[in-house]
Amino acid sequence: MKTNYCCLNGKILPVRDAMVNVYDIGLLRGYGIYEGITTYHGKPFRLADHLARFHLSARALDLVVPFSDTEIEKQLMSLGEKNGFGRTNFRIILTGGNTLSGIEYDSARPTFYILAEEYKSLPDKLYTSGASLITHEHQRALPQYKTINYITAVQVQKERKAKGAIEVLYVADGKVLEAATSNIFIVKDGVVITPKNNVLAGITRKVAMELAQKKYKVVEKEVAVVELFSADEVFLTASYKEIVPIVAIDTKKIADAKVGGVTQVLMKDFQEYAEKGDW
Repeated sequence: MKTNYCCLNGKILPVRDAMVNVYDIGLLRGYGIYEGITTYHGKPFRLADHLARFHLSARALDLVVPFSDTEIEKQLMSLGEKNGFGRTNFRIILTGGNTLSGIEYDSARPTFYILAEEYKSLPDKLYTSGASLITHEHQRALPQYKTINYITAVQVQKERKAKGAIEVLYVADGKVLEAATSNIFIVKDGVVITPKNNVLAGITRKVAMELAQKKYKVVEKEVAVVELFSADEVFLTASYKEIVPIVAIDTKKIADAKVGGVTQVLMKDFQEYAEKGDW
């Protein structure tokens, strides 16, 4: 069996040998942050944006990132080369380290590690024919930061799978927010719209907006659930999924339940941009 490697506190080692203390505050209290990054041709996609968000989340939780951005990039590249997956998904995790008195931590001794996994694309059919979502009433705590609190996301996976949905879309007080691991967009009358408040500012979301602004009007605003179901098109964005067309939500069809023209254009533009590699 091929050995999978991770990077724990700056040291690359087999995953089977990597150990985090049972008193780590990330495990004991769920206190930590997370970042998910994919690669194209061995290069981490929009790394500067990911690390900027990582620092933003760290400051919000008063966590100290123990390595410079240059050092983190070197760790990513070395870990990618060591695993030899080809296209790789990285997960960067930072916690406060071991607890003090069960609920405090020493900010000078954090736990920092990077996991590497082989990228596996979603089935082609989901990109050509579209996917479905289910909705769930929920708003994440500290939604503008990428924390390791995925309790609700984990709890709803059985229901998601049972209903054949690709993702769970969070809604709250009649407003559309974000999916469990993705951002959402709607298209109405040629305008590309995405929720503005109480959501994580996704990096793929950012890229999709940059690309869309070259051809369409793009608006960030509150999106009502009623707008979602009356949209001409709906799509998701995420590092590990790229752009995914959505044709049904809660068994209700979106427009004619076919992948829309704007979504197709943005999917193509995103692929060309990602493959070009000059980002």
